[in-house]
Amino acid sequence: MTNKKTFSHPKADQQARQAFTERIKLHRSQGRRIVYQDESGFEKQHYRTHGYALKGQRCLGKRDWHTRERINAVGAMIDFKLINVCLFEGTINSDIFYAWLTLELLPLLVPEDVLVLDNATFHKRKDMIQAIEQKGVILEYLPTYSPDLNPIEQKWAQAKAYRRKHKCEVDDIFKSGHL
Repeated sequence: MTNKKTFSHPKADQQARQAFTERIKLHRSQGRRIVYQDESGFEKQHYRTHGYALKGQRCLGKRDWHTRERINAVGAMIDFKLINVCLFEGTINSDIFYAWLTLELLPLLVPEDVLVLDNATFHKRKDMIQAIEQKGVILEYLPTYSPDLNPIEQKWAQAKAYRRKHKCEVDDIFKSGHL
């Protein structure tokens, strides 16, 4: 019998991963909600992944790999349910994240909730940390090189698969309630 492999990044610190997992278990045992946050990008254009070619010949297509036209999403989830998603064009930076955090996410949280962020530098600005602490929310950072410990990554993958299957616009995915 073979088992499917579970991959981890070679630079991931196993002790830090274990310590993080134990802290999350402790928070859960104390009745705290775990709020996972992340950002993701969606290409604006749809690309056909299949086509026709003569038997024995490759089906070729063209795609500009350098296109920067993307719609970015910033969101959070609790118990594998998205509680907030905001879409925007352009790259995310600390100002955009701060606005989303303070205007959209923190009003939905209650004291003693646990907010899990990755180690992006724009997640570590002092005024953001102060806003989180003032709300009474507990801040936990994922261990480096450990996106697999953030279940919202799976939600983004679901959103992208849904979009491919239904060939819809990015905002339609989140408005429809299919996730």
